[in-house]
Amino acid sequence: IGWTKAGVRLIEERPTQCYRCLEYGHMAVDCRTEKPIGGCCFRCVGSGHIARECDAEPRCIPCENKGKYAN
Repeated sequence: IGWTKAGVRLIEERPTQCYRCLEYGHMAVDCRTEKPIGGCCFRCVGSGHIARECDAEPRCIPCENKGKYAN
């Protein structure tokens, strides 16, 4: 029997992010936004394609909403 040695590390906990509005702190089921982004690319927030097919610059909606550099 061959043995293999593998390193293991814990993944840091990430904040909850809503996939309806992309804001942090709640899930889509609890989202109260009036402007959902459902059906958009999660990389650039464009329509008509999905993130794995996207070549556009990434956008961060929560950052943009706070006036911060959004990538």
